[in-house]
Amino acid sequence: MQIYPKRPGFTAGESFELAVQPGSRFSVAIYHQGNDETLTSMGGIVVQPGGAVQAQLQNGRYVFQSPGRTGRPRHDEDWNWPTISIRPNADDIESGAYVAIAYEVGANGEPRDELGRRAAAHKPIFAGPPASDSMALVIARPRKPSAEIAYIVPINTYHAYNSMGGGCYYGDPIHRTHPQTTVSVQRPGGGFGAQLGEPTDPYDPRSPRQQFKHWDAKFIRWLRAEGIACDFYTDHDLHRGTDLKLENYRCMLSVGHHEYWSTQMRERVAQFIAQGGNLAIFSGNTCFRPIDFGDAPIDGDYTVMNRLGEKWPGHDESNLIGLSYAYGGGKYGVWKRLRGGWIKREREAIGYTVRQADHWIFAGTGLVDGQTFGAQDRLVGYEVDGVPPEPNGFVTLADTVQLTGWDMGGVGAMGVFQPDRNGGPQQGLVFNGGTTDWPRVLMDPEAESRVIVDQITRNVVRRFIGLQPRVIARMDVGADEPSKGVAALARDGALNGALA
Repeated sequence: MQIYPKRPGFTAGESFELAVQPGSRFSVAIYHQGNDETLTSMGGIVVQPGGAVQAQLQNGRYVFQSPGRTGRPRHDEDWNWPTISIRPNADDIESGAYVAIAYEVGANGEPRDELGRRAAAHKPIFAGPPASDSMALVIARPRKPSAEIAYIVPINTYHAYNSMGGGCYYGDPIHRTHPQTTVSVQRPGGGFGAQLGEPTDPYDPRSPRQQFKHWDAKFIRWLRAEGIACDFYTDHDLHRGTDLKLENYRCMLSVGHHEYWSTQMRERVAQFIAQGGNLAIFSGNTCFRPIDFGDAPIDGDYTVMNRLGEKWPGHDESNLIGLSYAYGGGKYGVWKRLRGGWIKREREAIGYTVRQADHWIFAGTGLVDGQTFGAQDRLVGYEVDGVPPEPNGFVTLADTVQLTGWDMGGVGAMGVFQPDRNGGPQQGLVFNGGTTDWPRVLMDPEAESRVIVDQITRNVVRRFIGLQPRVIARMDVGADEPSKGVAALARDGALNGALA
């Protein structure tokens, strides 16, 4: 059965509303994205009384019965499914990424499938299809700021590619839907359980792109393994600016595929950087397309999301983050229905070639100028961002070859940036890794460049929150060309303004 949250975020310790498929008899379990690849059970739930959905305890577990029948809701409207109000049965719930799992049960409350049996027994669950079709992502905000990092989960992007109900912002050749300019955010698919027309990622076929597990879950596991605390928010929280006050943090994180931004999101991040905050981008195609939430008040509930255009005027998101997808490129595959769907999904072996090996970004990696890393792992792509043709102050630390035959056909880059070259000394710094596939390589135990990507990530995150450098393993091998020496350690100096 299918479910979705009425709001994708809630405050830790409070209840959240879950919309549930009509005409279903089911139970609900709450899981957490923790250190492991599988989700971890949070135990039982607490149910708030009221509403049209009946709830009763059977054998120590809540069993729900939702009224009505499932109709034919559209892609651009609130599905208006009946709701239940629940929370994890834990007093010490922390900010993080949580997953509600609904599973159908029989007359005596017994689970009717393997997903339900695992959930009822509180066993770990792998959040890939088809189990993920019965899941909903809910992000717990902190009761009050408790970390140095605000991690923004890209709910907008999840829904932009979700053709559930007959459409999304893109043509879906698998389900034969056409591109639309308005999509509902009140429907299944905001992180799990989406209907997607995407090709399977040949480098990570276990999880679909445009879903939480493919990118964000991996990076969250890395943060937890590093012992680096984060407060979690959605980009709806960033848009509202009520529950999330960026000035309470030293660093904001954008990960994976943080593509769809509102004007308000951009303005809040620009102010954050101007006042000394740092932006760490381990994402590609970041902030490339503009959206709004229709007539909804800024602090209200959002029903739909409107795509306002193909791009920001003049690709001016590069004035905020240094790079733009317009100057990089993407490679996805070729659709041939008569040949079985998506073909030619593989990419050329393209990595990043180092241009400033003595920069603190590369401390402890062993990389030298002219050395390429990440090619065999396809670190570059499936979408990668590049530097504008008119210099904007972005400091390119590594770049790619010309992406011939790719969408856009530019040159990908990674590096550091300060949005206002005439700004004061208190201005923060942007690191932009430039590629969607950074988290995939970061957590792939078989990736040749994993140790390098791991150390760069550690360098950025620790510096941006004021922690001392920490080198896990000095690298003399593992890049795509033999190393000619060990890169110099980072130069001492202040963080802010340290572009080179």
